[in-house]
Amino acid sequence: MEIKQLKNITKNMSLLYVEDNKFLSRANMQLFEDIFLQVDLAEDGKSGLDLYQKNAYDLVIADINLPKMNGLVMLKNILNYNANQPVIVVSAYSEIEYLSKLQELKIEYFLTKPVNSKKIISSIYQSVKKLEVV
Repeated sequence: MEIKQLKNITKNMSLLYVEDNKFLSRANMQLFEDIFLQVDLAEDGKSGLDLYQKNAYDLVIADINLPKMNGLVMLKNILNYNANQPVIVVSAYSEIEYLSKLQELKIEYFLTKPVNSKKIISSIYQSVKKLEVV
C-alpha cells in the first residue's frame, strides 16, 4: 500500500486525532496533515467530544487513557451520536478489559503503542476505503 493511494482517498477528508502525549501528537500530526485535508487535535477526551459534536469527521483516531474523559467514554458518546463513525484506537494498554470494551463498541482497529507508520497508514486505509465515493 502506497501513501499515494491513501492520499487519493483522503485528500478531501477530515480527521479528529485525540492524543494527550505531546511528543506522539506532534510526530503523528505531521503525517496526518500530509494525508488529510483537515486534522483537528484534542489533548483530552472532553475536548475531543466537544470538537466531534461541532464538526463532522471522516475518521477518529484516539487514545484510551486520556485526561478529563476516558477515551472509551468519549468513543461511546461519539458512536452513540454516529454508529457508523470509523474509529482507530491507539493505546499503550492491551489488557483484555479494554479489548472487550472495544469489541462491544464494534471498533475494528486497535493498535498498540508504539505504532509504526506502516501500521497506522494501513489502518487508516482500511478504515476510510469504505467511505470512498466511487
